Amino acid sequence: MLLHDIVESAARRQPDRLALRFEDTTLTFTELRDHVRRAAWALQTIAGPGDRVAVLSSTRPEYVELYYGVPAAGLVLVPLNHRLSPAELASIITHSGASVLIVSAEYQDLTDGLRGEIPCVRTIVGLDGGGDVSWAELLAEVSADELPRVDEGSTAWIVYTSGTTGRSKGVMLSHRNLVTGVTGSAIHWDLPADTVFLFCFPLCHVGGYVVMVNHLMACTVGLIRAYDNETFLRLVAEWRVTQTGLAPTMIAFLLRHPGIENHDFGSLQAIGYGASAIPAEVLRAGMEVFGCEFYQGMGMTELGGNVLHFGRADHRRAAAGETRLLAAAGQPMALSEIRVVDAFSRDVTPGEQGEMLVRGDQVMSGYWGEPELTAAAFDDGWLRTGDIVRRDGEGMVYIVDRMKDMVISGGENVASREVEDVLYRHPAVADAAVFGVPDERWGEAVHAAVVVRENRHLDEETLVAHCREQLGGFKVPRHIEFVGELPRNVAGKVLKRVLREQFAPRQEVS
Repeated sequence: MLLHDIVESAARRQPDRLALRFEDTTLTFTELRDHVRRAAWALQTIAGPGDRVAVLSSTRPEYVELYYGVPAAGLVLVPLNHRLSPAELASIITHSGASVLIVSAEYQDLTDGLRGEIPCVRTIVGLDGGGDVSWAELLAEVSADELPRVDEGSTAWIVYTSGTTGRSKGVMLSHRNLVTGVTGSAIHWDLPADTVFLFCFPLCHVGGYVVMVNHLMACTVGLIRAYDNETFLRLVAEWRVTQTGLAPTMIAFLLRHPGIENHDFGSLQAIGYGASAIPAEVLRAGMEVFGCEFYQGMGMTELGGNVLHFGRADHRRAAAGETRLLAAAGQPMALSEIRVVDAFSRDVTPGEQGEMLVRGDQVMSGYWGEPELTAAAFDDGWLRTGDIVRRDGEGMVYIVDRMKDMVISGGENVASREVEDVLYRHPAVADAAVFGVPDERWGEAVHAAVVVRENRHLDEETLVAHCREQLGGFKVPRHIEFVGELPRNVAGKVLKRVLREQFAPRQEVS
């Protein structure tokens, strides 16, 4: 199955059902199918098989059309994160070797300024005019005829990682990888025929696969150009949204929105979340305020979607008193296998910690242009995720920490997530991240960056005392920095490498 077969199938089954809503624009599945076909035929006039097509745009329907249309043409989509600096964008475009750059009007000046730094780009296409050729001009000369088949093992997307722990890498995802990831989620999510799913993240992120999960089930997807609480609340009521996906930080900020309890959530049936763990108090408050169910997905770019699912029934159990489940990431999804292994790649027993490995058709083929990194990422066909986890007797997986986020202080391993959970329990803490910085005496010292709730006061001494009540001394942060906000990528994940770089120079005063 090819990526664009998702839309082809939905158009056959539900030709007149809405596939997309965006501001004043709507597209049925038949219209989306025809747009995808025309996009593919148009791109074949300016690019050859296997060429990379980079896209720099905010959220809009054309971006979704390119999700399907670029791979349908036998080309490779390279989504660009519009929040990156010009230098970072130039680096990714050059590394990918993109021959075509498609850009929306708000980034036209930026790309014009980069032209001399990206010699691989032969053609710049302006979505709103401009560039070497406009998107409208390309589409004007092509039809919506059925497309020829390409190999489902061929690369469909190259998605650059967010760089939460280091420099970005180009993850190669084939049609088979992406369709498997999409199908796995469709199996586990409850998406009735009348689903209206409000997608709130930038489409440049691999999380955009959520759009395709809904389209596989012929469900309607609503798009937001740029998320803010007011727009979200208005669209939920106006479009009678039944499901949405949010990062835990977005849920927390939404719960603090003035008058949130007075808004209309009558249509909302479920909220999916991911990107990071959700504090227990945020989950409980969300269930109460939104009056809907929750489910969680855990994945990574290299998997083209989720591999663990913590479902609605699991959340109900947790809310009913099985509080240990609030720390769970879920159970393995249907189409992939996982293992938990020690440092010698030996399987550990339930309850023991180890690294999670994944095998299955959703696993990436490798990193673009990085054979050594690709080889290091695999262990006898299993992808090394870098996540330290444990499994209980039911097979439920609990994320202990990222291997690179584990702080080793004085020979002791400190899980940053454990310390973060304690920080979140203080009523004045709105957001928190724990990380290690070099320390002459201890090797690494535990540091924390904390955002204080609006109209609340909190000092370092008080928060350290709070931690000492609940943590062993070696786990207590040696320094707590109070910040206005935490650096995050477009999916809501904290960029701990930025915090390490920012606060590493600070030395403890004895």
